[in-house]
Amino acid sequence: MDSKIIIDSTAFYAGLPFRSLERYYTTPQINDELQKIPFFSTRIETLINSNRLQIVEPSSKAVEHIMKNSLNIENKKSLSDADMSILALAYDFIAANDSVMVLTDDYAIQNVARKLDISYNPLVYSGIKYSGQWINFCSGCNRISKSTDKVCINCGNPLKRKLQRRHP
Repeated sequence: MDSKIIIDSTAFYAGLPFRSLERYYTTPQINDELQKIPFFSTRIETLINSNRLQIVEPSSKAVEHIMKNSLNIENKKSLSDADMSILALAYDFIAANDSVMVLTDDYAIQNVARKLDISYNPLVYSGIKYSGQWINFCSGCNRISKSTDKVCINCGNPLKRKLQRRHP
């Protein structure tokens, strides 16, 4: 069983792959985000040329699986396409019987990873304390809304968002 360390953009911002000799994996979506910042362009090229970074496109099946299974955990707007690509790559590696560790400080990624039994570690911050499902609710009448409406259809008050915690 091979061990894979998957990193998102927060790992690059923290400088992790630049000061380590580990081999890391990321996705084209993360690379595209980082290429917009001139500081990272040549450094990422150096990591790729030294075989310390591999950019791997997750399968469409894995992306579909993550999208389908994350919608009841995080709102789509909480997870970017790049976030979903990281989780999908982890899913692909797990399906190939590799052990996987996702390094990220992104709470939405951590929440979905915890729910889907994908191992993760935070980099700089302490990581999430609770996992659960984000829900919209009305602070006026306490109605829970399954829709993405901005106001309660029952009483007209603005909807708020909260994490409905689940116990492990």
